[in-house]
Amino acid sequence: MLILILVGFVVGLLIGMTSMGGGAMMTPILITFLHYDPVVAVGSDIIYAAITKVVGSAVHIKQKTVDSQLVRRLAYGSVPGAIVGSLLAEYINHATPIASEYFKLAIGIAICSSATTLFISIFFDIRRLKQRLHDWLGVEQHKAAYTVLTGAIGGFLVGLTSVGAGSIMLVMMLVIYNTSTRKLIGSDIVHATILLFTAGLLHLFAGNVNWTLTLSLLIGSIPGVLIGSRFVQYVPRTFLKATLVLLLLFLGSQLIYKFFF
Repeated sequence: MLILILVGFVVGLLIGMTSMGGGAMMTPILITFLHYDPVVAVGSDIIYAAITKVVGSAVHIKQKTVDSQLVRRLAYGSVPGAIVGSLLAEYINHATPIASEYFKLAIGIAICSSATTLFISIFFDIRRLKQRLHDWLGVEQHKAAYTVLTGAIGGFLVGLTSVGAGSIMLVMMLVIYNTSTRKLIGSDIVHATILLFTAGLLHLFAGNVNWTLTLSLLIGSIPGVLIGSRFVQYVPRTFLKATLVLLLLFLGSQLIYKFFF
């Protein structure tokens, strides 16, 4: 239990300092280093993440940094997406004796994709590319449809792997919307709470949640987030985010490597 509290604290510290990467870090650590069953790791991590997002949502709602229309549009896609992803996870888990290996591969790919989108958003000026994509895809004319599609993709990934609610969806929204980054982050956190509770309930009813694991992680992560939030001003954010990208690539590639070798 102490090791779980320590893991929760370290991940919480990174979340507090970077505001991203929680699900993408926690699930592979539970699978690769603590040897939890992939489906249980995903289900427990989703419940853990949902509870932690409640606090962040309350703060952003109080600060009025939430676009309610954006949250609704994302939820129209993400709730059914999460249901499909969670049901597929449960089906695969019972359909094949090597389901855990397929889950490791799926989670590894999702994490590496998350790291790639983070890398692009941190180190490249995508304003010109964003404008070209806007014009080519007709984003302004079909903004609602693209937002629902973003929610559906993110919801499916979260239901299946617990990865995607933060970094992947946030980067996609940055391409679609020209509003302030702070408001996008606030809306993403509130929406992620709805999405994670939807997927979490399905995993809970399927018996994929280990409450001892979830509570131990929460005991460590809550003080970790609070401490990380206070000390973030003393550490260069580019350095923190670059470290996060490298860590995610390492964790994701480990899962992919173990599938093939």
